[in-house]
Amino acid sequence: MIRALYTASSGMVAQTLKQDVIANNIANAQTAGFRRGRVTQSAFAQALEESTRAMAPTKVEYPTPQARACLVGALEATDDSQGPIRNTGNNLDFAIEGPGAFEVSTPNGGRHTRCGSFRLNANRELCTAEGWTVLGQSGPVQVPKGEWEVTPDGKVMADGKLVDSIKIAGADSARTRLLQGCLEDSNVQIVSEMVAMITNMRSFEANQKMIQSVDHSLDKLINDVGRV
Repeated sequence: MIRALYTASSGMVAQTLKQDVIANNIANAQTAGFRRGRVTQSAFAQALEESTRAMAPTKVEYPTPQARACLVGALEATDDSQGPIRNTGNNLDFAIEGPGAFEVSTPNGGRHTRCGSFRLNANRELCTAEGWTVLGQSGPVQVPKGEWEVTPDGKVMADGKLVDSIKIAGADSARTRLLQGCLEDSNVQIVSEMVAMITNMRSFEANQKMIQSVDHSLDKLINDVGRV
């Protein structure tokens, strides 16, 4: 019976964390370049195995640090499938078609992002909404005044001359294209996430009922045996 409690509670912990991932996906369904998070079945299995292996009558800490680390690590997994590309007509918007990510400079060092909704700062440097500059081959990408464009391979051109090249980390020259005047929307499918949320909640409730059932059985066992 004690093993059943650990098994059911392990499932509830995993489902609680999965619910957080689903909620975050839904919250970012309209965020450009967002990649949905996912929790793999192997993470569930590893958490269950770890909790069962560490089970002991005197052990009160649950879930174990190893089990929680396994689940939290699973939250970092992402769905790298391409999101739909939408034409905006804004020449400061960029979408990456294929693998890769923009390199941006932040106060905490370099970071990667798929969101290509940029603007110009006071120095006419491409930057994110947070003010982080977009990196090129020679530092922040600076856009000249007048007519300019960015080619599908990331070259910034003005008057037929090469100004700079936008850096795309993890790009595949055969499959990666940079589309100016477009944005990649989130790859979250709202209907699928809602179905996953309902399914996850039902699994959580099933484990909850299991714990209640075991608790009732233990109560009967202890009290009835005590009377005999």
